[in-house]
Amino acid sequence: MTLLPPTPAQQKYIDKQLPPDPEMRKQDIRALREWLSKQPHLPNHIDNDKLERFLFNCKNSIERCKLILERYYTVRTFLPEFFAARDPLSQDIHRCVNTIEYFVLPSLTEEGYRVSIIRLRETDPEKFSFQALTRRILMVLDIRLMEETCLSNVMIVDLEGYSMKHFAKVNPAQSIVRRAMLAAQDSMPFRLSGVYFLHAPSFVTKVTDLFYPFLKKRLIEKFHIFNGGPEELYAYINKDILPNEWGGKAGTLQELNAAWQEKIEQYKDWFLRDEKLSRTNENARLLESKSCLMEFEALQGSFRKLNID
Repeated sequence: MTLLPPTPAQQKYIDKQLPPDPEMRKQDIRALREWLSKQPHLPNHIDNDKLERFLFNCKNSIERCKLILERYYTVRTFLPEFFAARDPLSQDIHRCVNTIEYFVLPSLTEEGYRVSIIRLRETDPEKFSFQALTRRILMVLDIRLMEETCLSNVMIVDLEGYSMKHFAKVNPAQSIVRRAMLAAQDSMPFRLSGVYFLHAPSFVTKVTDLFYPFLKKRLIEKFHIFNGGPEELYAYINKDILPNEWGGKAGTLQELNAAWQEKIEQYKDWFLRDEKLSRTNENARLLESKSCLMEFEALQGSFRKLNID
């Protein structure tokens, strides 16, 4: 699966939103390198290309980038349920691929946004593993940090086939759900511009009511809930970049899902190596950095600091 770069028109739009300044970027990377060298508890094997992607996704804010880098490595130490045993060939990952289609579309939107899609392949709630899905999503996000930058992200969640038993597994009252949100939203340098829910069942308001008390108003405003199918997206997204079954030209749902699993498998050695390298050394954490650890522990019980900009 190839993530296509921006077209000239898309790049022009991206540059307008975040004007490029190569000299300033070099200075910022040097500043981040110097900061990392003074954080003995953090690993320092990240290369400049990936560090630059962190910075870009943080809208070129050095302080924001420091915070996300701190969280990025801390969650890998404290949330092993998502960051340990990340073998793409494991049974739970393969079961997840066969149960849930999750992939990133090859082409960007006209605004330079990257689109991800989640939908059920198997509707049996007993086969739905929220933990395996979260682990898989985080693996894809790690690959994207090595391969691309984008201005922001769009998530499409097709709710066709979901039942209350499925939603019971993603209830925010559960610790694992809060921890997953911390891992995916607060500790990754990705911005979110919109979430589109398709085929919303009649009881969806009962589900969203559970989440709304935990979410910032700005995030809720990014939700678009539709009872209809993919045709609802045409007013927001160029349909050509969507899957074939949805009126687009990106390939079939099955092909896209399989292509991303193949891509994850190509990174097997990296994932297994990263499990050992990307950890914090809590014995070496300096006193001034313990405030971030305290913040991390507080965030586990709240959604209120989601990265939604």
